[in-house]
Amino acid sequence: MNIRVTGIVLIVILFALTSGYMSYSVSSGDALNEVYNKENIQIIQSTSAGTVPHEINIKNNGNNAIKVKKGEVLSSSISPDMILAEDKTIVPNSNETVKAFSLEPSKRVNVGSKLLPVNTTYDSLNQVINEFNSSDKQSAINTQLEIWIIMSGGSLNPYTGEPVDMVEKNDITWSKLRQNISDAKTNIMNTFNVNESEVSNLKNKDINAGQTWIDNISDYIKSSLGI
Repeated sequence: MNIRVTGIVLIVILFALTSGYMSYSVSSGDALNEVYNKENIQIIQSTSAGTVPHEINIKNNGNNAIKVKKGEVLSSSISPDMILAEDKTIVPNSNETVKAFSLEPSKRVNVGSKLLPVNTTYDSLNQVINEFNSSDKQSAINTQLEIWIIMSGGSLNPYTGEPVDMVEKNDITWSKLRQNISDAKTNIMNTFNVNESEVSNLKNKDINAGQTWIDNISDYIKSSLGI
């Protein structure tokens, strides 16, 4: 009798795990960085230099839904690398516009440039992006400045590349920009509890990037149970 009960319990657990994984896969789609080279996917820079936040057009010509995640990094050889600022699922034979921020202030964005996903995330940038309010223009500017400050190790030069275009495009005075940079740097130090000399240490890649499907199932179950 105990063996029967144990067998039934194991079957139930196996069914639950299988159903959970299938539900997870359907609801979230395939990870962009995992299927980019296997599916017909195009990732194009849509907005011009100085736009905050930027917009990336992702076209899914494949047979399966793909999932883009906030915090994913997209790389380009002729345009600044970008970091996605929202989660989206893109069904087959469709395209979506996804908000993103520039990672390299010294470079100017080129409209129409192709980007590709790389298996890189940044803990500190993810935390900054989580505070981004997409309906507030000033929040977008502050978020972009905080990202640039972190990526430049605390030594952001506002007089070159993308910051110059941001000033012109958003009708910001240089004195206002300098004040915004100072405020953004103070906010970073308060958020991460670091002093000015320690800001350079925040540009660390997430060592937990690249989860396995078991990790994904575990995260899905925890999320479902509210853990």
